[in-house]
Amino acid sequence: SEAEIEYAIRAGGQARYPWGDGAPPRGAGNLAGGQDVSPSGRRWQNAFAGYGDGWWGVAPAGRFPANAWGLVDMGSNASEWTADCWHAGYRRAPADGAAWFNPGCRARVVRGGGWSSAPAQARSAWRSQSDSDMTSARVGFRVVRGI
Repeated sequence: SEAEIEYAIRAGGQARYPWGDGAPPRGAGNLAGGQDVSPSGRRWQNAFAGYGDGWWGVAPAGRFPANAWGLVDMGSNASEWTADCWHAGYRRAPADGAAWFNPGCRARVVRGGGWSSAPAQARSAWRSQSDSDMTSARVGFRVVRGI
């Protein structure tokens, strides 16, 4: 669910980004960095200044360090689809963190930053909507199981 993804991204913290409140430290994740260069020589216009991770696109899973809970690629590499239908706010959202689903909804919630995310989109609380049939090299999904 949307709530579960943010909880996992934050890993018990309350910081603006998964790594803290400031600029990402070296190796923080696969993020849009001012030092990254595309295969055609392009650079990001809205990126973390001074950051570079060597990737222009999705990196292999687990390439960067895990968070405090042992989860990899949280808040970087690829944004995550959630099971939740898009709602502009949280009024009447499930209190237990379960997915907020409405039959027939077309727009789903996308959470977490990815390899092409601007700094504002890499925030732990960042959320967006997308049609449920959209495909993108910037958005993926995470297989999980209950414990």
